[in-house]
Amino acid sequence: MNVILLPGSGCTPTMECNYYSWLAKTLVDRGICADVRVTVPGMPDPYVCRRAKWIPHCEEVLKCDANSVVVGHSSGAVCALRLAERNVLRGIVLVSGYDDDLGDENERASGYFGPDPFDYEKVKANCTKGIDAVIGLRDSLVPAEVQRALAAKLDARETLCERRDHFFTPPAEEIVEAIMHFV
Repeated sequence: MNVILLPGSGCTPTMECNYYSWLAKTLVDRGICADVRVTVPGMPDPYVCRRAKWIPHCEEVLKCDANSVVVGHSSGAVCALRLAERNVLRGIVLVSGYDDDLGDENERASGYFGPDPFDYEKVKANCTKGIDAVIGLRDSLVPAEVQRALAAKLDARETLCERRDHFFTPPAEEIVEAIMHFV
């Protein structure tokens, strides 16, 4: 099995941002991923996160496939949705996930939000072990109600985090627990 973390917009170098290095180290240190490859990649086009660049990178370079759990944070969660429309995955964990451009010019430029609508049924069908949504109820960038509405569209397991903002800082035990659903 592979656990592949897709970072949020502007998260470069990836291992120096948010909870990402903590998560990779924690999964290894706890023996959770003894037979699992954990990847926290640098991504092409890390500021706009263009769909036309990220999806091929996930498919061709990162080899996201039926043995992969894709953990998408923020913009990475949007990529995980589009990736799951096209590919069978073990599952996805959406951290601060959303499915509209939130009125943001950079998000519109990413290409994830049009011209084609999200195919939620295809995402659900292609995630063989399910979908988890880790939701910060105090998120200052993605309103919790947007995250919860997306989770409902996907019949995702929700983890509601009362005191969390946008998951900028470790520890992130809630994300470890969500990954455990797939191990």
